[in-house]
Amino acid sequence: MRDIQKKMFICSSHCCEDNSISREEVETCIDRCNASMKKIQNVIEKELTAFQGQLSRCALSCYDRLVQKYGPEPEKYKAEETALFSSQLEKCVSTCADDHVKLLPQIKERILKNI
Repeated sequence: MRDIQKKMFICSSHCCEDNSISREEVETCIDRCNASMKKIQNVIEKELTAFQGQLSRCALSCYDRLVQKYGPEPEKYKAEETALFSSQLEKCVSTCADDHVKLLPQIKERILKNI
């Protein structure tokens, strides 16, 4: 990725060397130079947003299952129920995290394939 950034900056600097072109032409040139980097940023952002969404949904699913088990008002749980709820939620969310960490190599592969 650094090679791509380097090329982008070199390309952009070349855009600024010609004093005879207008500011708009310089900006258009720089935009063309930045296009590949913007594409890479979009690919990474899309993958990370999807990953974060999946992880959040998994954690919410853990919470929902426990609310179904213990009732919809956690503030009314007895101390023992609160402790069990918290312990089980932590375990479930930890499993979500472990499962999603295992997906990172695939995500990296997709990112590299698309850039």
